[in-house]
Amino acid sequence: MSLGDKFSGPALVDNDLHEKQIAGRIQASVLPGQVDVEGLEIAAGMLPTDMVGGDYYDIIPVKDGCWIAIGDVAGHGLGAGLIMLMIQSTLQGLVRLSPHAHPSELICALNSVLYENIRRRMKREEHVTFCLVRYWADGRIMFAGAHEDILISRANGQVEALASAGTWLGAIEDVAKFTVDNSDQLEPGDVMLLYTDGVIEARNRSGVEFGYGALKQVFKQLCQDGPTAVRNGIVDAVRAWTPAIDDDLTLVAIRCQGVYWPA
Repeated sequence: MSLGDKFSGPALVDNDLHEKQIAGRIQASVLPGQVDVEGLEIAAGMLPTDMVGGDYYDIIPVKDGCWIAIGDVAGHGLGAGLIMLMIQSTLQGLVRLSPHAHPSELICALNSVLYENIRRRMKREEHVTFCLVRYWADGRIMFAGAHEDILISRANGQVEALASAGTWLGAIEDVAKFTVDNSDQLEPGDVMLLYTDGVIEARNRSGVEFGYGALKQVFKQLCQDGPTAVRNGIVDAVRAWTPAIDDDLTLVAIRCQGVYWPA
């Protein structure tokens, strides 16, 4: 057996599979588990199409509320998973360093790290769609970034879409002039939904996308049953629509149970 033969074939395939399994376990371990935030009921989850997903979400409790983040790295596999881990670790550090910052400020700092690592060091061309929400205990939210619209079902049954202002992360060195903070108010009974494009871009056998309209309809129907029903019901609806989910799918559903004013 030649040296080349020794290091080729099934052994390399098995090695690659093993590495993906390890990376997948690491990725799953850094996603938030059960998170308790006073006044909020939360249900979230990520359904990757590969052992390592390119989607990201996090919920970071702070003294007077929490930070909620969601993102989608272009591509799949180990490269996308590595970038997802960069986002998670960098954002955790930024929140702890500057818990009172605006979302736009943390997004600009996060982009600087991603641009340095993705473009300059890794010599890759991936980018990230990303939205960051700051929730305060009095029900206020402030958000920024370029991602899918945030859906809010009000207690009166009306569903609203909040568009975040921003641009892709990791594509250019400075995103400050594109990144704008927007604000809204959650009242008791309101349900907020964040999601990745794997939900709305899932296609049926005829190539028709599940779409924003279907998502909004399912969301509206399930809101009264709570965040867990919203998360599970949307996943079930997408699975019923498509013969095979071919993109990572992530959902974060949050119900404002009550509004608390910190002492």
